[in-house]
Amino acid sequence: MNHFNAEQIARDAAAKASTPPELKRPLRRETPPPEPYPMAALLALRPPVEAIQRRTQAPGALCAASVLAAAGFAAGIHYDVEIPSVGNRPLVTAFLTIAQSGERKTSVDLLASLPIRRAEAALAAQYEADQAAFGRDKEAFDAARVEARKAAKDGRAAAERALADVGSEPKAPAPPMLTAEEGTIEGLINLLTLRPYAAIFSAEGGMFLGGHAMSEDAAVRTMTTINTLWDGSPIKRLRAGKSTFAQGRRASLSLAVQRSVASILLGNASARDNGLLARMLISEPETTIGTRMWREREPDFDQLLDDYNDRLGDLLALSPRRLDGSDGLDPEPIPFHAAAERRLIQFHDATERDLADGRRYASIRGFGAKMVEHACRLSGILAAYAGKDVIDAEAFDAGAALATWYAGEQLRLGETVAPDPELDAAQELLAWWQSQPDPRLYLTALYKSGPNRLRQAADAKRAVAILEDHGWIERLPTGTVLDGSPRRDAWGLIP
Repeated sequence: MNHFNAEQIARDAAAKASTPPELKRPLRRETPPPEPYPMAALLALRPPVEAIQRRTQAPGALCAASVLAAAGFAAGIHYDVEIPSVGNRPLVTAFLTIAQSGERKTSVDLLASLPIRRAEAALAAQYEADQAAFGRDKEAFDAARVEARKAAKDGRAAAERALADVGSEPKAPAPPMLTAEEGTIEGLINLLTLRPYAAIFSAEGGMFLGGHAMSEDAAVRTMTTINTLWDGSPIKRLRAGKSTFAQGRRASLSLAVQRSVASILLGNASARDNGLLARMLISEPETTIGTRMWREREPDFDQLLDDYNDRLGDLLALSPRRLDGSDGLDPEPIPFHAAAERRLIQFHDATERDLADGRRYASIRGFGAKMVEHACRLSGILAAYAGKDVIDAEAFDAGAALATWYAGEQLRLGETVAPDPELDAAQELLAWWQSQPDPRLYLTALYKSGPNRLRQAADAKRAVAILEDHGWIERLPTGTVLDGSPRRDAWGLIP
């Protein structure tokens, strides 16, 4: 026989209705800490990464992304990776590193991209002379065309011969720019038509993600073009009767952004659906802010980066191989050693199994489907930097370890960085509610006086349900009098 204790039932009900603060659940699941960055997988790039990390005391993963991006840009001008049974793929990378303001990402980029800036300075020194020579050549060409047109009096055939003798119109020299910190995708394309390699490297990636390139009208075009460049496909444009067909172009992307800015891209359905996020190496390193005590500059710091600066400088100074009859690049493919190919097959099959429903990469299938290619590109960068003419097992294992770490970051960040409109609305409602003098609120007052985004009853009800489910508010008894009238739907903040 069951015995009911009315007092105990009342106490249980009261305890259930009142959620202590420690039982309130955050509206967003807290992001777990990242796995340690696989520094050993950087191989020959490990010393410059660790030197930059010691100097700046920035997160190691942030330093690694900057160095890999710079090395990949320099190597990708001259080399592709030849993936067995797939074909040649460019050593193009697209890094998106999420970091707080003050994380010293600018200092890291300045050190990692020093060889690129030196190459730009050398181009600038030559540009003035090239521009002067172009001016003289163009003036001579224009004068010759004027004279050739005079042959028209002798008939069309004579005019055609005279114009053919003049030759092609001289091309203006490419501007001495290898990287662009901001701007539009059209600006990048224009730069690539003049020079077949360029990149967007920005320590303040918000200038790009928040600029015209990611405005509503330009966003899809921007993302599609980045995908095209990542794939190594020709640039094809037809604008106002002007056509562009440029093949053999290489463009890399490296952005460091704050979390609020990253959410713009991570929350963009088009970026996920069209494969842009699958092509990006996204990470959010653990902050080092608050731990960076004063440290004297290492007396041999410059020497620690000598090999890195010299190797990238040599790659950037080397004349690239060109496609026949074009100024496009024709990078040399780096093949796989037989042992590395066996490792590749094992990695491919293990990754494919993990894409199945319920398996590790099921929630990031877009990225997971490109993990093998990411691993191959990263191993190609490591091999090219080391001056190897094949990708050996060590290089592929390193590339696979790096790709696996970035896959873990996609899994870790997938539910916590991308914006959720409903959770964001609930968070806004909670902040507004906590600012009100009366902790009690009824539904009509909420959608009449609350946050603008909750002026529709359905939206308001959903936000309230989320707060109630997370233990921030409790429903008041039906008929509770608020503003002089009994209310059917009313809630109160839980202290």
